[in-house]
Amino acid sequence: MKNALKVGLWIPARHDLTTSITMENPAHIDARLYARFLEYLDGKNVEYFENLDFRKALIHNNKVFIGDFCLSDLDHFVWIGMVDRSIDSYHLEVLRVLEMSVNVHHSYSFFSMATDKFTSFSYLHNHDIPVSELHLVSLDALESMKPLFEKNSYLLKPRRSSFGIGIIKLKNYEQFRDIAEYHKKSNYYLEKFYENDLSEWTGVTVVNGTVLYGFRKKSSKISGWKVYDKDSIGGETIYVKPNAEIEAISLKIGEVVGATVFGLDFIKTAEGYKVVDINCSPGIYYDFIEDLNIPIAELFFKMLPLD
Repeated sequence: MKNALKVGLWIPARHDLTTSITMENPAHIDARLYARFLEYLDGKNVEYFENLDFRKALIHNNKVFIGDFCLSDLDHFVWIGMVDRSIDSYHLEVLRVLEMSVNVHHSYSFFSMATDKFTSFSYLHNHDIPVSELHLVSLDALESMKPLFEKNSYLLKPRRSSFGIGIIKLKNYEQFRDIAEYHKKSNYYLEKFYENDLSEWTGVTVVNGTVLYGFRKKSSKISGWKVYDKDSIGGETIYVKPNAEIEAISLKIGEVVGATVFGLDFIKTAEGYKVVDINCSPGIYYDFIEDLNIPIAELFFKMLPLD
């Protein structure tokens, strides 16, 4: 028998689905599903190590350590949880170094790109994916946006936002100018606002090349023209079967960005479907998994050479 695959895990289990997902409470995966993950791995030729919270790791040269345990000696590292997404994030530095010697899922290359809306969407534009029209503009070039507001409204977005927090709809240039002058930054990220029916908004969850399902948010998670979750709790969804076009776009994005587990938000516009968000911690909902009889553990670890 060949040597057991050495797999590190940081998949904090979520026992209370009513609590906010925060840096202190980073769990995204339902505890019932996490138990299923471990049961699946127990039946494979795998030596796995739980609770490797790499946020607390030390980098020494080209190696990553938690205490005396060297994560860089693993074959694979699988994680999903709340981390610091900022551009100078230590957590992302740990992933970058770990990826030099270990197969990381989520990979640093995917996660660092996907959590920056400008970087990910400009990259997807380059691959003809139907994402929103976007602009990045410096404080010195604000007036270049002025003629564009004559025909369109825009969304001013934090480049690394989540749960719909911090997004502002701009109806005219003067509003944008005043906000920029009040809160001076090196650059501002804007997306064109598309008129759409929120009842047609569709989220999808993709795991290792399989679109698990689609869903829509209940009214409790809708605020005017956007999905908004100020408490960062997630959930409150209604099952939707994604159509063939949404599935095809979703799978193409997974191939283009090299993603294993991710979610997408779609709106239906006069120009067709537009992808308006990539979610690195997508909704993997226990009730949907049960109702649809989805082999979630097998799919979640499909990227590992287990057979």
